Amino acid sequence: MENQYNKMDRRKFLKTSSLLGSSLFLPNSLFASQNSKFHFIMPPKPFEYYIKEGKEKGGRILLIGGIHGNEEGGYKASDILIDTKIKKGVLAILPRSNPESIFTDKRGYNGDMNRKFANLSPKDNDFYKVNSIKNFISEFKPDVVLSLHDGYGFYAKHHNQWGECIVIDETHYNNIDLYTPAKYVSDILKKAGFNIPINNTHTFKKETHHKEQRKSLTYYTLQEHNIPAFCIEGSKQTSLERKVKVHLIALKEFFKIYNVEIEPTFEYLISKIPELTKPKPTHIIAHINNQKKLITHYQEIKVPKGSEIKFEITNNRAGGLLAHGVNVNYKSFHYKHNLTFYAKNDKTTEYSFNIIKG
Repeated sequence: MENQYNKMDRRKFLKTSSLLGSSLFLPNSLFASQNSKFHFIMPPKPFEYYIKEGKEKGGRILLIGGIHGNEEGGYKASDILIDTKIKKGVLAILPRSNPESIFTDKRGYNGDMNRKFANLSPKDNDFYKVNSIKNFISEFKPDVVLSLHDGYGFYAKHHNQWGECIVIDETHYNNIDLYTPAKYVSDILKKAGFNIPINNTHTFKKETHHKEQRKSLTYYTLQEHNIPAFCIEGSKQTSLERKVKVHLIALKEFFKIYNVEIEPTFEYLISKIPELTKPKPTHIIAHINNQKKLITHYQEIKVPKGSEIKFEITNNRAGGLLAHGVNVNYKSFHYKHNLTFYAKNDKTTEYSFNIIKG
């Protein structure tokens, strides 16, 4: 399977509903008679994953980006790999595992999602995403899980900062050697001019200074599945190009260790980072009372009271839509007054538009 986009309906263990969009004209008479407010249905945020398989047998790697929404290096690097082919092995990518946080450029819109892999209430707004990641690990059975992040500052300068390092939970866990692969990758990065040391949190030790890591994805993966897991950290204090470059150079070496090969090569991808991270425009389709309208720039759209407006995103997997002052978790809501919407490209707002009473 090459470059295949997978949604939740493809596997029994993951489910999602598909909400499409709607645009302009008179509202349904029954709906209008019952409610003079606008009824907005937002674009769905399905659990997004890609599985790519090469012709040659090799390893199985699971790559996860976007757990923290304000760490763009991780999800941008993941995005680049979606468009590659796999020569050897199998690669699974969860590029934007926390879209609400990405669109709002927050570490965690609903709290820190990387502290929710221990126990989590089904009422938590992140439950669906965390549970989906857990189920995916169980079903995919990777040889390794690589979680991509951008930390603050530089770990090499201050050990209380996590920027530009490789995080492991222990030197060894059961029969798993975490230190040797991490040290190999760290040494390669140093030769390439990047001082990316190992940050060993000793999460499994009683005297650890990082007990919070016992709620993290990597700890969960090790403890529950006995699968090696590493966290690659770029730095928030660097350019997007450097963040992505650090991730890709580290990934190149981890892919060698776990026997997965891609086409084109990592060297080619690294040389094209500015081009490959250039955003595509976000287009919104609004279906207003079953009339279709394409929205690509700022405008004011007059809509009769009582209208139902459904939105969908086209042509851009990084696209999103936020309503001003409305909880991002809402899949649909009623609103009485005029309302501003923001077309998002990951964390960037491309344009806004207004729905007003007409």
